[in-house]
Amino acid sequence: MKAEKQIVNERLDKWIQQYVALRDRIKEMEEAFEKSKKPLSAAMQELNGLMQSFLDESGSESIKTQYGTCYSSVRYSASVADGKAFMDYVIGSQSFELLDRRANVTAVKAFVEENKTEPPGCRLTALRTVGVRRGKGDKDE
Repeated sequence: MKAEKQIVNERLDKWIQQYVALRDRIKEMEEAFEKSKKPLSAAMQELNGLMQSFLDESGSESIKTQYGTCYSSVRYSASVADGKAFMDYVIGSQSFELLDRRANVTAVKAFVEENKTEPPGCRLTALRTVGVRRGKGDKDE
């Protein structure tokens, strides 16, 4: 029985070693890629600024050329600066369309742990995965 356990441990040791090595290699490749693309991204940002200036100066929203079309668009984002004031307004004015409807996984998990059931209309799903941590003898702990 002990020999069988040792074989499993040796196999598992090898799998973990290989996994950590592959993860490290992927990280190195991603870092190299990020570094190598910086000058290209900077050049694209500069061109973007030049095209935006051209569109602004010409009063155009888009301009088509033989190589493609540049166009100006506006993207919006909304953030909550004062949570209490915002929620008071939403509830008081019944303006629930101002909210995204989504269950908070941390709160739902706590509710299930406390009540041994899911909140009405909500489903908590757990996905079990395998993680690998580097051993103490390895580099980059």
